[in-house]
Amino acid sequence: MTRLVGLPLWLTLSGLISLPTTLPGQADRGQRDEVPFPIDATVLVDGKFDRCEGIAFNGEGQLYVAGNRALWRVSTDGQVTQIAELYSNLGLAPIGPRDILMADFGPTNRFNHGPNDDGIVWRITPEGKKTRVVDGGIGDPNFVLVRSDGSFLVSDDATDEIFLVDTAGTVNLFTDAVGHPNGLALSADGSTLFVAQIFVSLRPFVVDDRVWAVPLAEGLAAGPPEVIARLGERAGNDGLAMDELGRVYVAANGAGQIWRIDPATREKVLIAENMPGVASLAFGQGDFDHHAIYATSTRTGKVWEVKVGVGGARLHH
Repeated sequence: MTRLVGLPLWLTLSGLISLPTTLPGQADRGQRDEVPFPIDATVLVDGKFDRCEGIAFNGEGQLYVAGNRALWRVSTDGQVTQIAELYSNLGLAPIGPRDILMADFGPTNRFNHGPNDDGIVWRITPEGKKTRVVDGGIGDPNFVLVRSDGSFLVSDDATDEIFLVDTAGTVNLFTDAVGHPNGLALSADGSTLFVAQIFVSLRPFVVDDRVWAVPLAEGLAAGPPEVIARLGERAGNDGLAMDELGRVYVAANGAGQIWRIDPATREKVLIAENMPGVASLAFGQGDFDHHAIYATSTRTGKVWEVKVGVGGARLHH
């Protein structure tokens, strides 16, 4: 059974930004959405990691996961190969023909040590060669989103900061309009940045449930953000992914659920549940199912496959 949850009328009518009412491919939805949601996730990897978070396919269609303070390559039968050791298990993104960008808290983090600026973003080859693309200047890098020009955005979920890193590695504040930002997704036309807010505060520790839309103009934040969905008080929204129809998928870490949001209609669909600590999401590439989402868990260390009946949006790398 598909569960649909509508937002209050005032949220629908008070839009601060202009979102399209029709997205490319919407006429095909009846053919693509034959999956009866919510569905059960299938376990791909189990017993290999204590916890894992970042997940991405590189330009060659190989699956990579950040777990147990290392980067791993994962095969279609769930076997894992360690590629490089790291400080943490944060967000991954493809970069170039075959490399991976990885966000890493570095030696310290705000959660355990207080304010810091020793965060790292690595560029890692499939052979395990590591290069520090960002070496300090960000406290706790979490999610990485590559843009069409090769620059990338990095969220710091311990603060209210999203940073822009240019192709020379220079770090600048992109926006601080959303508190405790985690997952990021960019609309196909580049006009909207979607942001998952994971916390209300760290002390006291309170999780959040909002997903925001930040309007962009010429690649920069261009106005106040708008809430496009709330997913329940236990949500703890983590990673985001987008399908080829422009719909946003949210890993609600605290609730153990994956939700789909249509930015045009504000319709919410519960895609999967019973996924404790579901953290990051990536649509299949290469020899993996292109109409499935692959998801990690910060609680169980599992990697799941969730068949969603539609392919992912094109990623820049």
